[in-house]
Amino acid sequence: MKIQILFYLLLVCFICSPTLRGQEDEDLQIRPLDIVELINGNRFEGRILSERTDGILLEMAGGTATFLRSDIARVLHRNPPEKVYELKVARSLDPESYESQVELGKWCLGPDVNLLELAVGHLEDAIRIEPENPAPYELLFPIYDARETTEISDESREKLLLGECDTLLSGVRSGVSLEGIEKRTVIALKQVGHLEASVLLLEEMSQGDVTDPTVAWALRNLVILLDSLGRSDESRSAASRLRDSGGGSDAEVLLREIGWAAQDHAAGVEGAGDILDSLVDDLVASGAAAGEAYLYRGSARLLDDDLSGAEQDFKKAFQAGMVDGKSATTFALSFARQGQFEKALGLLGAAADNDVVPVDWRLVEAYVLESQGEKSAALALYQEASRQEGALWQAKLLAFEARRRIEPTWDPTSAVQEVMRSDVLTPAAFAECSLILGDYSLRSGKLPEARRWLEYAISSGLDGPDVLLRLALAQRGPGGDPQKAHGALQKVVSIDPEDADAWNALAEFQHRSGDLSAARVSIENSIATYPEKLRDSAAPDIPAALSWAQRSLRRIDRTLGEEYWFDDFQRESDSAIRNNWLEEEAFGISVSLHDGSVFMDGVQKYQPDRLTTMKREILTPRLTGIRSTIRLISAGEGTRIAIRIEDRSGGGLVFFRDPDGMLGFAILGGSDVEMIRSDNEEMQEEYDLVSTSWSGQQLSHDLEIRFTEDGRDGAEIWFDGIRVARGISYRPARKRGLVGGLSGQAPLDEQWGIEIESFEVFRRKETVAQEREF
Repeated sequence: MKIQILFYLLLVCFICSPTLRGQEDEDLQIRPLDIVELINGNRFEGRILSERTDGILLEMAGGTATFLRSDIARVLHRNPPEKVYELKVARSLDPESYESQVELGKWCLGPDVNLLELAVGHLEDAIRIEPENPAPYELLFPIYDARETTEISDESREKLLLGECDTLLSGVRSGVSLEGIEKRTVIALKQVGHLEASVLLLEEMSQGDVTDPTVAWALRNLVILLDSLGRSDESRSAASRLRDSGGGSDAEVLLREIGWAAQDHAAGVEGAGDILDSLVDDLVASGAAAGEAYLYRGSARLLDDDLSGAEQDFKKAFQAGMVDGKSATTFALSFARQGQFEKALGLLGAAADNDVVPVDWRLVEAYVLESQGEKSAALALYQEASRQEGALWQAKLLAFEARRRIEPTWDPTSAVQEVMRSDVLTPAAFAECSLILGDYSLRSGKLPEARRWLEYAISSGLDGPDVLLRLALAQRGPGGDPQKAHGALQKVVSIDPEDADAWNALAEFQHRSGDLSAARVSIENSIATYPEKLRDSAAPDIPAALSWAQRSLRRIDRTLGEEYWFDDFQRESDSAIRNNWLEEEAFGISVSLHDGSVFMDGVQKYQPDRLTTMKREILTPRLTGIRSTIRLISAGEGTRIAIRIEDRSGGGLVFFRDPDGMLGFAILGGSDVEMIRSDNEEMQEEYDLVSTSWSGQQLSHDLEIRFTEDGRDGAEIWFDGIRVARGISYRPARKRGLVGGLSGQAPLDEQWGIEIESFEVFRRKETVAQEREF
């Protein structure tokens, strides 16, 4: 009985198994439409609208039809790819089988299936199992490429890219042999923002012969990526290796090299300008867009004061399509440097409209306004630029410097130190901050602080001649190191032998040290930096450095070749002037000694134009001149200041400043005082007059009366090293009771004041004639 039952079951299974297999095959078939198969073998495809016990209503392409149940052999309902996929996953997928994952992934890629993202998932799972097998990657790459043009949300794209990165990195780590996988990995990592990982992979790819296209590609991308990360030194090193090894440079790398060359040129690196020109030529020859390169070179030429060359480059940049706010701002600076302020402001207006460079255009416009004398408006714009979002430390320091120019007494210490406390403080920023603090301390007489900050600036890389000159001046004062000061000055003149100010500073230091011969050589070097025509000019508007050097040379020559006496009034404050000085005060005017200077000041009372004088005897038959350094503190509409020399007979020579500031001289001793101003056109030829005025600014000036060696050519008067007149008929020889000094006078109730810093007397050295013995 048991055997009969078992036989019966086997027979049933055998009969039913073909039916089950057929059912499974039908379930795994993709059917986009419903199918009605009739008994006569005909098949109809469409969409079943309704199914009843007596028949089926089917919508087909040509219309609808009703099929009776008695005529229908079978009905196959619609079976979409998604449903078939679920069956395949449930019935046949082995998640840990490489072959199973690849097979299902390939099925998903079939033209009738087209389940791309599901295919990606299975192929990526296959790579997880066997990352060294290239087949899945080859199937995935076209899908990854197609994603670039697919419109999906940013969030979804980022998620897909992260999966792509993991897959590509698995292949790179496993060493799969597949061309281009490293490049794809680098690009994907950059797209998801994993820049440091991109750098590591590029550095690994760049190891090898640069003539290999893959290595060269890696180096080019490494240059760009490192520069964008702010790792300029490493980027420049990679670019140098690329260029030196013959790997070539594309347009982006060349642009960065051009930018670096422009920076080097601005920093004074020797040869950087030639390199910049060469790189720009290379970029132009390559056929790439060179607008940005022209901007860089134009900016470099602007720094060199090559204004016409800069303008040509900026025009080329505009013609090449560089018409954004940055270009307009740079071109505006070129116009401003040429003094074409209206053109500059027009371009800046265009730059301000699009606000691409919110900081730069404000800085350039502030420069334009300051150049036009609108200092307050310029300061407001500098400060506005420094407050813009993204404003760099340079904008803040420019605002500080602008305020110092308007408010010389303003202390920038706290503002600069706030910049120095920034989270990101580069060595360049620290150096510039130190320079501002050192410069302020130097101007304020805080020499120890000045030395400290200037040393910081130099050690941080800001070691140009101007900074060394400041350090030398700081070292020259109390507590400083004279050797360091001398060394710094020597270095400055060796760096720039054409710097007249540096030679003057060195000469002044040598003069203070008592080495007059060395000081004379330095002064001659300073004067030699100017053209011969300017050196021989008697015009009053010659450069200040040249004027100082010429005065100092005459002073040293006098010291070396003449006898010299001076009074610098370095005595105890509020004491009597003494030293054989005789003072005579007008009512309301006092003569007093303070801080190493003599002051005449007050309000003229009772006697209009009464002289206030201080004089002393000059007991010498070999007198060659007197000189005094005077600062005008205040002067009314009728105040006259003078240096004078007189003799007992009533004769004399007075070198005066008239109330309107014009200089002139008066000859005493005749029946009438002869007064001649330097602007007297009728007497210009006779006395070789140079029209010269002494402004009302509180600056020190040198007034000098000089006599020629034999006295026959008369006297000369000099103002700040400029000869104002000569051939004046006054000879001090054989004059008795000769006195020299200074005077001031004013109308009633007028306030005036002067500071007398020094008084000097010169005379020829005595010559001794050797007698012969017979």
